Amino acid sequence: MGGKKRTPEIERFAGELDIAALRAEREYGRVARSRIAKQLNVSVGSVYAYLKGDTLPNTERLDSLLAALHISGADAKRLTDLRDTTEIGRRGEPVRIEGKVDGCPEHETPVPEAPRHTDLPRDIAVLHGREHELDRVIARVGTGGAVCVLSGLGGVGKTALAVRAARRLLPRFSDGCLFLDLHGYAAGPVVAAEAAAGALLRQLGVAPESVPAQPDSRISLLREMLGAGKYLVLLDNVLDSAHVAPLLPGGGASAILVTSRGTLNGLDEVDRVPIGRLADADSIALLDRLTVGLPAERTPTPRQSAAIARQCHGLPVAVRIAAAILRSEMWPTAAGGGAEPRVALEMLHDGDRDVETLFEYSVARLPADSARAFTVLGLHPGTSFDIGSGAALMGVEPSAMWRHLRLLVEVSLLEPDARGRYRFHDLLRDFARRRADACFDEVTTRAAVTRLVDRYTAFADGMDRILTPSRHRAEMAPSSPHVDATVSTYPEAMREMTAERDNVAAVARAASRHGLDEQCWQLAFAVRGFAFIAKDIELWIETHRLAMAAAVRAGNQYAEAVTCNNLGLATMTTGDDVAATALYERARVLFVRLGDRHGEHTALAHQAWVHVHRREFEEALKLSLRALAFVDVHGTPRNRAILLRDTALIEVSLDRCLDAVPRLLKAAEMFRTFNLFVDEAMTSNVLGEAYLALDDLVDAWEAFDRAVALGRMADSAAEQARGHDGLGKVAGARGEAADARQHWRTAIDLFTQVRDTARVAEIAARAEELESRSEETTTPVGSRLKNSVIA
Repeated sequence: MGGKKRTPEIERFAGELDIAALRAEREYGRVARSRIAKQLNVSVGSVYAYLKGDTLPNTERLDSLLAALHISGADAKRLTDLRDTTEIGRRGEPVRIEGKVDGCPEHETPVPEAPRHTDLPRDIAVLHGREHELDRVIARVGTGGAVCVLSGLGGVGKTALAVRAARRLLPRFSDGCLFLDLHGYAAGPVVAAEAAAGALLRQLGVAPESVPAQPDSRISLLREMLGAGKYLVLLDNVLDSAHVAPLLPGGGASAILVTSRGTLNGLDEVDRVPIGRLADADSIALLDRLTVGLPAERTPTPRQSAAIARQCHGLPVAVRIAAAILRSEMWPTAAGGGAEPRVALEMLHDGDRDVETLFEYSVARLPADSARAFTVLGLHPGTSFDIGSGAALMGVEPSAMWRHLRLLVEVSLLEPDARGRYRFHDLLRDFARRRADACFDEVTTRAAVTRLVDRYTAFADGMDRILTPSRHRAEMAPSSPHVDATVSTYPEAMREMTAERDNVAAVARAASRHGLDEQCWQLAFAVRGFAFIAKDIELWIETHRLAMAAAVRAGNQYAEAVTCNNLGLATMTTGDDVAATALYERARVLFVRLGDRHGEHTALAHQAWVHVHRREFEEALKLSLRALAFVDVHGTPRNRAILLRDTALIEVSLDRCLDAVPRLLKAAEMFRTFNLFVDEAMTSNVLGEAYLALDDLVDAWEAFDRAVALGRMADSAAEQARGHDGLGKVAGARGEAADARQHWRTAIDLFTQVRDTARVAEIAARAEELESRSEETTTPVGSRLKNSVIA
């Protein structure tokens, strides 16, 4: 009766009915209220309203109710008489009687048994870029009897999508729609399941005084009523599986839409629709639609609009906040000279909505140690990380870190990446970093970063020992036990280093920033082999410049000398022989001062390549032979093989190919022994050039063909490109123009991949000349020597 006072007659009727029902239940057993509802063709809520005295059934309905409850004889007659007496003599506040209200004819004021709808949140006018997800939700929920979970990051638009879906689905649910916000991620307390059940029962028309006081009874009643009807229920902002599980009916035709930042993996046999970030194009379109009609001075240009939307990183709430700012003022950074506007996390608030606070609510609901894990991950300088890196930052075992990562994924604070890696949403990464800066002191931060840098230094060293197993490593620490022992082959090491490439660069910057000088230069040393194979000159130069500064700060002359040598190689590759010369000489002087004859002769060999670049081949050969004489006695087999190859290449440039070929064959054999694929590929390419200069087209073809195969095994696009270039020249020399063009097209694609524009232009010109003259003109061997470097 909606909480209003009932008359004594009503109270007596309800009491007698309750007693008679209890007496019948002792004899016949309790009859499920849902079963009674079906027999009476009414809702479960109506049955409870009859039994509580909230609604007075008409005579026909009372007869059916008594029969369903097994109430007969004197009890049935007394209750029938009481019902009639109550209807005739009722006094005081109106009481609901089926089909009429006090004093009104039955046809004038019908009273519904259940709500047809409830107050859903307002359906926003612009819901852009969610057509696919909306279709999926409607398809899953439309037939009834389903539970569908919409999960995703806070602010990604789950509620807006669920409300749109609910309004579309309303006509399919005859008993109406219920909505409740459970405040799983909000400033106030979470709405517990028993409180939620009470609120939903009241929406179902159950009077407040009739809602069971015991939580279990209240939840049972809700589940029974939902199971007996056909309702659409939208439960918004659910915290986790345990929060919502008690509210779900065990069966029936009702459908439940749930929104949560968690994936609710604890719920079985439910449909899940993950709600991800908007695509850039959809973010731009949403911002444009939300800013239609603004004054010209506040309307962003297409470029500015794209920049703002793009920097909102697909988060609809961020786009909407940006639009709200533009409706009241010019974008703060867009006013001066048309520079591209910048969107920072702290800018994304409009007085009512605040992205940073939205994220903070998510972290606040975490257990304390998982909240700390989220925050400490903000110290990772890269864009993605694996379990081991997270464990290093946190200072725990990987198994413990895995549990934290899984929870962070569950509540949409992390996104799982390919091959067991994790990444933040871009705005969440900024939030985590700001949180780490605020929560951790300098000592804590430095300790966490040191653990991470140590792990990456050990990782890179371990991969380098697979990629270049016989490399000279004086004064290098052994690999740390953090290195993944499952990586044991060359292709695996290349894949791992490629996956971690950006992180390695970021960690090198972090090592430099935090003054971890020893790790900084050792990390660069370990990266050099991969950078050489992948021709990643940008990574090579950046890490070694940081390493150079670190070595000087630390006063480590050996580190400085080694880094000078390796940085000189990368600098030579860019064509800056002046800078390379200075670096090589600086390295040589330092090695002499240290009494390191191996380093001294390595620097001499490097200096030979400056002379090669300047086409001073005689001087280059003299230095290379001095270095070769030393390593023949004191060097490692790999260093000896490299000096054999590079000395031979200089000899080829001097047209001394008969001297060069034996050196190249010996070098190739040595590289083959150690499975040094990229070194052997380089050697095969030089051997092909030597045979080509000797007009031995058969052996030249075989050498270039082997270089292509070895380059593929080494994952070296550059050596594959050189091999295809050589095969094209051999084909051209044979008069096979079509084959030549095909190999050169492949070479151009591969050289483009490694950004060697000079070689692309050279081959394109040669192909054009072949096209016009229908014959090949080979380029001088010396013009190709600049691409060879010494390890």
